[in-house]
Amino acid sequence: MNRLLKMMIVDDEPLVRLALQHMIDWPSMGIVVEVEAADGAEALEILKQRGDIDLMLLDIEMPRLSGIELLRAYSPVMEKRRPVTIMLSAYSDYSYVREAFLLGAIDFIVKADMDEEHLVPVILKAVNELSKEEPPLNSLPTSEIEDDIDAKSEILRQLITFDPNQQEEAVALATIGIHEWLGEVNQLVAVMTVSQGSGGSRQERNLSDAKTQRFITQSVQTVLDAMSIRHFIYRKSQTEYVLFCTLVQYRSESVIREKVQSAFTMMQTRLIQYVNVSISIGVSELASGTKHWYRLHQQAAHLAAMSFFAGWNKVFYPESCMDQGRSGSGVGAGAGGNAGQDHVRKLQLTLKANGAAITQLLEQDNSELWGKEFEQMQLLLGQTWGWRPQDVQAALENLLWELGGLLHRKGIRWDELEEELQHPFEYMRSLETLEETKSWLHRICTNLYSWLHGKEKADSSYSTVVATAKQFLDLHYMEDVNLALISEMVGVSESYLSKQFTKEVGSNFIQYLTNLRIEESKRLMKKKGFKITDIAESVGYLNVEHFSRMFKKTTGYSPKLYRESLLK
Repeated sequence: MNRLLKMMIVDDEPLVRLALQHMIDWPSMGIVVEVEAADGAEALEILKQRGDIDLMLLDIEMPRLSGIELLRAYSPVMEKRRPVTIMLSAYSDYSYVREAFLLGAIDFIVKADMDEEHLVPVILKAVNELSKEEPPLNSLPTSEIEDDIDAKSEILRQLITFDPNQQEEAVALATIGIHEWLGEVNQLVAVMTVSQGSGGSRQERNLSDAKTQRFITQSVQTVLDAMSIRHFIYRKSQTEYVLFCTLVQYRSESVIREKVQSAFTMMQTRLIQYVNVSISIGVSELASGTKHWYRLHQQAAHLAAMSFFAGWNKVFYPESCMDQGRSGSGVGAGAGGNAGQDHVRKLQLTLKANGAAITQLLEQDNSELWGKEFEQMQLLLGQTWGWRPQDVQAALENLLWELGGLLHRKGIRWDELEEELQHPFEYMRSLETLEETKSWLHRICTNLYSWLHGKEKADSSYSTVVATAKQFLDLHYMEDVNLALISEMVGVSESYLSKQFTKEVGSNFIQYLTNLRIEESKRLMKKKGFKITDIAESVGYLNVEHFSRMFKKTTGYSPKLYRESLLK
């Protein structure tokens, strides 16, 4: 780009505008500060009158018209090309920043970090973005550009669909242009899967929303560009993205790993902060040569599926499976050769017998019997690490068949065990983690046992996430538990679990945990021989002063006065 880029600074604080004018040597970066505006309304009028502003530094909070409102106003008034926008914020309010991204901003800067060190990399990214938009003299018509993008997507689809060992000719045709785009040195494939349940229920989250998809793609693109990783992104479905990457400038595998890890960690952070989306990323080994794309994709896809066992917001490398005694390049339950296949078949048969035993024991009026058998099933499932999730779910389907037979004999419908549960097999296949699956099966068995033996239905009114969290707290409240630990265990964000827990249980997470501990401490105080310090420690408080404060806040009495009142 040979011409100087024109920039507008929009901020209601004159000192901020002045500082931005003189903080950076703008001409050396190919930029001239063309105009300033004191609020969004003034900026909007300027944009209406002229279409030559390339870059805009835009404050979020301003009188008359905020930065967010200005971005919203773009569509109806802007016929010309809109400027590339970087947001300025006095604080890290991620709800505002998230909306700004969805409205087209490419990055943001917190004013507390507004110095040359933080500002220059963001400005350079914007300049790079503008250089991509600058049409060459012999630019193609828009329809031809779109056709070119579609053609590349089709080639990328073929690269992960056609096995070069079986369809050599088709693969050769598909890889004609890939060398020119990416090269074929230090190549890897990453498969990124997006949780449908993270940050909200499946009914609330709509990953087909065009803005969400655009933000996910834009975030991935921005991070890879910033890390100088050559790439192409192929969106295979609403929840799966395939990243074709090459790192031709590096020769050290350790340096490449560090770069890749930094990039994918940054992606996870941005997506969970700005759109509350959790992701899992499987990263293949390195290879050189276009014939390897198919194999690398198979490996990365298998690794991405490890979130079923380990939870979300993790990056999985080939050694992730090797640590469990399997080769990360396998795809499926039988990846370990004949011996591995024999073990899989035996385990499948054992799980089948286990499911039948659980169902039979549910008919006996002794909850410990089926509970112990269910614990045995959980131990068996611990041996399935590295299987494809669908193979684990298939192994558990026999339990659903057995439970369905029992329900039929007793005249009970599935939706009587859990509201709106019409298709249990489909529902189980929609669950995204093994922990979520085990928790749901346990709740179904618990509710069925209650129906069969006339006991109160347990936790049936709670969602899967809340029921799992509540059940864990009920059993482990005396341990060092916190919201972060349990949200990771159930596979959702802390903010979502906190909000949903309060909504369904009627008290927030901390209140519920505190009440469990205080109620148990009151019970222990009725017994002789327990010191206050011992009671505090036994219910999860290592600091007796903290215990005393929480006890008085909850009961109105200090522990000592409460105990004395019991004696009276």
